[in-house]
Amino acid sequence: MIPTREITWNVDLIGRVALYALLALPAGFLAFGLARRARMWRLGQPDDRFDRLPSRLWGALVQGILHARIVRRRNLYGGVMHALVFWGFVILFIGTVIVMVEHDVAVPLFGLSFYRGNFYLGFKLAMNLAGLMLIAGVLMAFARRLMLQPATFESSADDLVVLAFLLVLSVQGFILQALRLAVERDPWAPWSFVSYPMSLALQSLPERWLRGLHLVNWWSHTLTTTVFLAYVAYSKMIHPFTGLASVVFRRLRPPGRLDPIENLEEANRLGIAGLEDFTWAQLLQVDACMHCGRCLEYCPTFRTGKPLRPRDLILEVAGYVADRGGIFSGELGQGMNAARFRWGAGAERELIGGVVSTEEIWDCTTCGACMEQCPVYIEHVPLIVGMRRNLVLERSEFPGELTAVFTNLERLGSPYQFRPAQRADWTRKLEHPVPEMAEVVASGEDVDYLLWVGCLGSFDGRNQRTTIALARILQAAGIRFAILGREETCTGDPARRVGNEYLAQLLAQQAVETLNACQVRKIVTTCPHCFNAIRNEFPQLGGHYEVVHHSQLISTLLAEGRIRLQSGSAVAQGKVTYHDPCYLGRYNRVFDEPRAALSALPGIQLAEMPRNRSRSFCCGGGGGRMFMEETRGQRINQARVREALETGAEVLAAACPFCMTMFEDGIRGAGAEGSLQVLDIAELVAGALVTPRDDSRAAAGAGLEPPA
Repeated sequence: MIPTREITWNVDLIGRVALYALLALPAGFLAFGLARRARMWRLGQPDDRFDRLPSRLWGALVQGILHARIVRRRNLYGGVMHALVFWGFVILFIGTVIVMVEHDVAVPLFGLSFYRGNFYLGFKLAMNLAGLMLIAGVLMAFARRLMLQPATFESSADDLVVLAFLLVLSVQGFILQALRLAVERDPWAPWSFVSYPMSLALQSLPERWLRGLHLVNWWSHTLTTTVFLAYVAYSKMIHPFTGLASVVFRRLRPPGRLDPIENLEEANRLGIAGLEDFTWAQLLQVDACMHCGRCLEYCPTFRTGKPLRPRDLILEVAGYVADRGGIFSGELGQGMNAARFRWGAGAERELIGGVVSTEEIWDCTTCGACMEQCPVYIEHVPLIVGMRRNLVLERSEFPGELTAVFTNLERLGSPYQFRPAQRADWTRKLEHPVPEMAEVVASGEDVDYLLWVGCLGSFDGRNQRTTIALARILQAAGIRFAILGREETCTGDPARRVGNEYLAQLLAQQAVETLNACQVRKIVTTCPHCFNAIRNEFPQLGGHYEVVHHSQLISTLLAEGRIRLQSGSAVAQGKVTYHDPCYLGRYNRVFDEPRAALSALPGIQLAEMPRNRSRSFCCGGGGGRMFMEETRGQRINQARVREALETGAEVLAAACPFCMTMFEDGIRGAGAEGSLQVLDIAELVAGALVTPRDDSRAAAGAGLEPPA
């Protein structure tokens, strides 16, 4: 006998016809539901997300379907749970399609049958395994919602309904198979390794009972499938479609780049204040949110008790979009997101103030931790900055501390009240002079690098020490470099991140014109915010330069032997922990070079904080927050300082002037002045440099001539 089975065993013609008639209804519901959503997305502004289609499709396969972005070590339980549910359901669905092709296409139209022999045995094995995976995943999901309840997780009645459907469908499938096997007693029944033991327990029942139970279960399974598929279009289960679409149409541009407002002077609307201000991709993304809470795992505002919770903000916007778009948003129960009217009420609400509070909008540090973790690539930061733009440019509503910042940026080219002529004052503390680019250009000479000092590195006494340390390293390595001096201005990063796009574009354009006039090709900077702006946003204005962060250049100089370090340096001993700046690490993937520079220091023991690299915890200074008072919840910088203290380190190594400022304040606030100090990588390396004077002393002690 060849292993196979009758596909519609124990089902008469009426049942077969009813099956297809019933399946047509949910298919129509699903198509209609998806079409309504797509029509709603099209209400948004244009956004080119159809470029580089091979990369988009490959990313959807790897990140979405193969779960590379979902199954992560930090959230292994949730990732494995989702993978079991997803792949169990998908394999069972594929199996159903295979059976339909055999029964309705291959046999009646072509007289061919593939549903037999080894294929059939492998098919039964795969289907039983998939059903078991689905049940295991569903039970894990129930346990997560009802017992484990992690802090970042939120569940609703809709979740429980979907899970109940999946569990019932899986169990019904196994029971159907067991009832048939109990009657037919196939020799190959053990291949159905889940249903086979069940069939053995049922074989004692009369055949007519088994057939009757099979028919009742078949009809209940068919009706359950019909109702579930119809419910998919109006529940969270729509996310396999919307989520995959969101991954396909994800941002492929550098994550640290914010798109400018085009034709700013002629724009009728500035920023995001209503449904018509979103791009179609943003409308798709908020619709794709799965409520998983991954965006909260490393979010500094959520972890320090502030109103902003990225997931809740997205759900609030999604409810608003559903209301304004005139569709039922499909969630049973309002849950924790009071601003989300899941039953379609509240379409008249204003987005800013009525749906999303201004506290949520201004609490964001733009650190990007939410976007880094989101499985469907939702872009929270551009959305928040879009609402900030509307508040600043159209309503003139922003925290009072920013008034002075805007005034200083406009008048002095810096957030601080220092004259441009003071930008080069720090060079007087060096033994060797530092030329300015105007002098270099006038003399017809050339330099290896322009040192972009930045506002903090120029004016702030604490961060000047970092600038001076870097200058000494460059001079020791024989690097020819110059600065812009009074011609340097802010890159516009603080203005852009707090929503003053007009001022940001003005400053960035001025900086690009200055750099181009000086024919600058290579730039080194200590500030990740300047680094990100020059690298990712200046090209939008015609500024194309090779820009490196000072930690990268120092690491290269050490590796090439262009600078040497002495052992026994007082500043370079003991346990050191390194903080990854958000705009250097997460946004620009510079993780290894700072650590390589620190590891090269004699006597250094590098101790990692639990949240590091792409999972680093923000210092609290990004997104303009360094210029605003932190009045809600715990202070972010103090939370990070305490994490550094727990490593036992005596030195917190920084690579960003914003982080330096925030941690100096955080150490004082945490009362840890005697336990922890903050030093930039440049300070640590400069403190251990072997200088020409050291070489001369060593040569004299050995009775040798000093090196030329």
